[in-house]
Amino acid sequence: MKSVVLFTIISLMNLGFIHAQSPLELEVVEQLNIYRKKHGIKPVVYDVEISKVALYHTNYIKECDKVGHCVNKDKLPHDEQYDIKNYKELNFEQRSLMAPDKSIWGEIMIAAAMYNKATPMESIAKDIIKSFDSSPNHKDIMLQDFKFTTLVGASIIKSGSDVGPNNDEYIINIDFGVMIPDQYK
Repeated sequence: MKSVVLFTIISLMNLGFIHAQSPLELEVVEQLNIYRKKHGIKPVVYDVEISKVALYHTNYIKECDKVGHCVNKDKLPHDEQYDIKNYKELNFEQRSLMAPDKSIWGEIMIAAAMYNKATPMESIAKDIIKSFDSSPNHKDIMLQDFKFTTLVGASIIKSGSDVGPNNDEYIINIDFGVMIPDQYK
């Protein structure tokens, strides 16, 4: 049995299914699936390509923070609005083309979420989902249910801002999509 489990883990790693997913990202996807199950909706499936698209945007938000820019809700927060040196700014539609076999249709984001370093990862993940649930638009995205499997990419990185010795600040970006069936390509 141990050899079967080990073989499965190694195979998944080689295929890239758990390539860049941090433990916190894993927990957020798990909590998202628990949330969806409570609402009678099938689970999302983690996708490496979509996570890379999400990471592109979280890195942009981090760079904006370094130069004192913040996301403005009145200026399309999912578009990269400010010219950052050595960075190619992309709007949501342009980023979605980074995963050509997927249709990325939604994105939810928190530009700055502060947590005490002693907070358990599960509690942070639950709080992230709860925060999105409190926003009608974000809630609608989390509860979308298509006949195709919903794919999700998560990127959660530390902002690098000095928020004190006992706290960490995170930038959270979750993108949602579906695999484009061959007959539609």
